[in-house]
Amino acid sequence: MQTNTATSRQPIGGAESYFIRGGYRSRDKVEYFLDETDDTVTWQPDVYPYTAARAKELGRDVVIDIGCGRAGKLASLADEYPAWSYIGVDFGDNLVWCRDNHPFGEWIEVDLESAERLPIAPALVRRSIVVCSDVIEHLVNPMPALSLIRRLLMEGSAAAVLSTPARECRSGYDAPGPPRNPSHVREWASDEFQALLQASGFEIHYAGLTRSDDASNGLSTQLLLVGLGEAEGAER
Repeated sequence: MQTNTATSRQPIGGAESYFIRGGYRSRDKVEYFLDETDDTVTWQPDVYPYTAARAKELGRDVVIDIGCGRAGKLASLADEYPAWSYIGVDFGDNLVWCRDNHPFGEWIEVDLESAERLPIAPALVRRSIVVCSDVIEHLVNPMPALSLIRRLLMEGSAAAVLSTPARECRSGYDAPGPPRNPSHVREWASDEFQALLQASGFEIHYAGLTRSDDASNGLSTQLLLVGLGEAEGAER
């Protein structure tokens, strides 16, 4: 992993563009992302190990996975830390697959673009860390998902680990969009995504780059550890 110090070469946009610079084109709809396993490549291979390391440091033993897909990497954590508890949040065929194939977790069906809160016992939230790995870029409106994560932090979760593509490392900072991946609505440059998180009430504890996959080993995915901003933290 590498600390990212990229700076904007154009003014960052405002809230109406989710802080992506002016002129960038996002998609207004995408097809459902079916998380089918490809055993030859592991995407974002370091995000869940990083999450587990932070959980151990913070004394937490519950992992809440927002947008878990088919939860293959969550299953790997469950193999390594069988005494921990795992909660996967998603909807549609991905979540049905988890319920049918993963006996280790609790699986909660939620539309991440409309849900206001999660039905998780407060005692579990207070023992938890949150991970949301390469999910935000799939959402037409990412704000409800960010609000869910912020609420979990307000209810006692220790921290949240987020990852998303780094546009400056993939298609280039000035790429006009939409992303080459047809299931991505938009992709943020690192400074834009950090601006979005800060405006959404998060304090960034770490921001850097991590591997997108274990085949190329290229550092082209943003990895962030966030907590509550001062104003949000005061409300706990």
